[in-house]
Formats: sequence, structure tokens, C-alpha cells
Amino acid sequence: MTPIDYPSLLATLAIDLVLLFLLAYVFFYRRHQRRDVFVALCLINITLYVLGGALGTFTISIGVGFALFSVISIFRLRSVTLGWVEIVYLLVALAMGLSLGIPAYDIPVQTLYAVLLVAAVYIVDHPKVLPSRATQQFALTTDYIELEPTALKTKVEQQLGHEVKKIKVRSVSSTPVSMKLEVEA
Repeated sequence: MTPIDYPSLLATLAIDLVLLFLLAYVFFYRRHQRRDVFVALCLINITLYVLGGALGTFTISIGVGFALFSVISIFRLRSVTLGWVEIVYLLVALAMGLSLGIPAYDIPVQTLYAVLLVAAVYIVDHPKVLPSRATQQFALTTDYIELEPTALKTKVEQQLGHEVKKIKVRSVSSTPVSMKLEVEA
């Protein structure tokens, strides 16, 4: 077991918390207003920081790292499906917590990696880089089958009482009669 370097631990924890505040609150929550994802980003990051620090005090193999990520993937499979933006923020929070939590290299290098992740999110998800379109995307299950595109669009618009921009048929079932659609309005 490796002894804990408390000044380094406190320094990387402070760096992690400052960058996590920027990532989770300033960049994500203020742009997307999703409290549930904000909480997940914060708690998963801090959990990984703690796990990384705990694992870093032992001599570990790369197999332990793969095992850790396989456990994380189980959470993904068992949780509510998130959109691409939420998944990316979650991945950055995971990587940042783990890279700062494992005391494998110098604090400036750890900080550089974490800052690079947060800066990339800031730039790529900035509303001025690619303005978001005001659309709604959702799944719809019908109790009918209509494969002709124009008739399907008309039927879905009548059902929703709203104009529809795009419809994608995901599956069709004849027993019971139904269709699963992805709708963009």
C-alpha cells in the first residue's frame, strides 16, 4: 500500500471540485436545466475521484481499470436512457474524477488533462458555436400501422394536435397492431 500524500490529495480534490462546478453547473445546468443530470454528474465524479484515490494507494493492474469501467457500463444499461449531450457530460465527469483521483502522475499533468476535458466541453457545447434548434424529439407507440409517409405524417399530426417535422419508423407489429416511431416536432 502506498502512503497517502495529503497535500496532493487536497490539491487535486480542490481542482476537481472547481472544474466540476464549471462543467456541471455553469456549462451543463445553466444551458440544459436538467437537475437530475446535474446531480448525477456531481455525484458520479466525486465517487470516481474517491474510488480512484482508493485504488491509487494500491498497486493495480490495467485489469482493475477495465473492471471499473465495466461496472460503470452496467449503470448505463440499467438507467434511464439519456441523450447524447447528457452522456458526453457524464463521460467527461467520469474521466475527470478518475484522472484526478488516481495519484499516478504529477498534479500539473492531472490538472492539464482535467482542464482539457472541461475546456473541450465549454467550446463544443457552447450555444454560439452551434446554436440549438428548438425541437422536441420523443418516442411514440401507435395502435395502427401506416407505412405511406405522407399519410403517416398526417395521422401523427392529428393524433398529437401539433405539426411534425420528421418521423422515423422503428418497428412494426401485426399482433397487436402497432408501430414504434421516433418523432421530431
